[in-house]
Amino acid sequence: MSKFSKRGNAVVALLLFFPFLVNLEAQEVKDAIKLTKSEQFAAASSMFKKLIQQNPNDGDIYYYFGRNLLDKYYSDTLNVSFKEKTDSAQAIYNMGIKQDPSNPINYIGLGGLSLIKKDLPQAKTYFASAMALMPSKANKAIKMLPARQAKLLIQIAESYVNANINDTAAVFLSLRTAGDLDKNNPDLYIVQGDVYFNLLNDGSKAITNYNMASVLDPKSPEAKLRIGLLWLRARQYNNALNYYQEVVKMDSTFAPAYRELGSLLSRAGRPEEAKKNFAKFLELSRNTSARKQFVNILIDLKDYSEAIAQLNEIQKVDLSDNDVNRALAYSYFEIQKYDSGLAYSRKFFKNATPEKIRSTDYVYYGRLLSKLKIDSLAPEQLLKAYSLDTAKADLISEAALSWTRVKKYDKARELYEMKINLKKGGAMDYYNLGKVYYSMQDYTKADTNLAIFNMLQPEYVQGWVWRARAKSNLDPDSKQGLAKPIYDIILEKTREDTAKYSKERVEALYFLAFYNFLQYNQTKNKEFAIKAVEYGSRINAIDPKDDKAEKAKQIMDVLKDKVK
Repeated sequence: MSKFSKRGNAVVALLLFFPFLVNLEAQEVKDAIKLTKSEQFAAASSMFKKLIQQNPNDGDIYYYFGRNLLDKYYSDTLNVSFKEKTDSAQAIYNMGIKQDPSNPINYIGLGGLSLIKKDLPQAKTYFASAMALMPSKANKAIKMLPARQAKLLIQIAESYVNANINDTAAVFLSLRTAGDLDKNNPDLYIVQGDVYFNLLNDGSKAITNYNMASVLDPKSPEAKLRIGLLWLRARQYNNALNYYQEVVKMDSTFAPAYRELGSLLSRAGRPEEAKKNFAKFLELSRNTSARKQFVNILIDLKDYSEAIAQLNEIQKVDLSDNDVNRALAYSYFEIQKYDSGLAYSRKFFKNATPEKIRSTDYVYYGRLLSKLKIDSLAPEQLLKAYSLDTAKADLISEAALSWTRVKKYDKARELYEMKINLKKGGAMDYYNLGKVYYSMQDYTKADTNLAIFNMLQPEYVQGWVWRARAKSNLDPDSKQGLAKPIYDIILEKTREDTAKYSKERVEALYFLAFYNFLQYNQTKNKEFAIKAVEYGSRINAIDPKDDKAEKAKQIMDVLKDKVK
């Protein structure tokens, strides 16, 4: 065979193989875009980098790579750096323009970035640069397939939706022109539906467009997921659930559907199904943001042990997120591992900037300190929490209780009185303030506050017990009998459950036995002696080993001859 024949055969083989290469590249780009839409950002990023190495002059790859970075930011705006992602996307778009200068698409990318930054004049300049590279009356020499033009115009419209810029004149102009060029592009109706859904809050027109997109591309999960979201916004939860499940059947790799299913099932009180779907979302999306979203679901479901396991996985790859320390502090508190919780709480505060600290952060810090019996430090944190959220007035009471436990009664009294003076005091604040005054031996104020509590919570037996004790200390020799009517009330209120209130009944019976013994000594009235013996014998019937039973027995021994 001649050299010419061999060369000819090689050329023919190359020509036959070239369309396959082009189709392969196009499919790989589609696969990378699909990964982005499925929120598998890391896998998509790797694929785009590989495609750029293989095809450095294809501007479309740069554009979709930049979109991948921005979509990653939108998927978790709290944890992904806006500046980092937008700066990276801008660099990629500029590189795309340099490598493929006649391709309009990266100017659209730069215009979208400007919209995100709310720089509308700059955005319109970039979009104009893109339009200058597309066919028009002024650009008759430029050749481009109508479907390609339509695709670029749809990208311009979508940029407004992504940035939540309600310039409907610009958006609908792009979409109408795109529709004239290619009315069979399903993305046209997806974006048009997003305009009605997100910018104009018109669910009826949104669903019409999403349904049209589904007709044009029955295998695409995007339109059906959006219809599910639309039903969710309308609180038609069963309809939303049906659409999400349909998406999963349609494309079992489409991660966002599992996330939405997990969230909806969690709201519906189906925790195990919710966790299963969110775990699937995590498996598919394979990114830290997804794991953090899973943690939020787990905490909502009060599955704190699994939340801790996921948070530890996050820290293996990302130690920079202080919110993880916060979540670990909360979760360890909830499973009663207070030492670990306190360590993470302190770590969180060490790394937190003031604007990142919430009232709840101080609440958990204070409660962790309290649980570990570091009550001298707990009140400061609880009061900081209250200062950030004054609707949580019960935090004042918690701080006061911590002071009480370390016998700082003056500080506890100040807090209870502050809360009451703020008109935020509840019944238990009067009860605890009464006990604080009792500990301070101010029995008059103890009696006053406990009397208010008795009025507010008449069935709470301990309120009467502490008031009786205050009365007894105001009348130490019991000559006035100030505590007698209170102890009578205690016996009446506990007679239906004598076993539960045995100690309270013994205390009341002993006082009444002793009081009647004193009355007999003063008056020699036999009726008092009979009552004293009766009360004493009732103590012996309840618990003969109680020290008050022995004292009552002494009273009965003295009176036994008096009651015959």
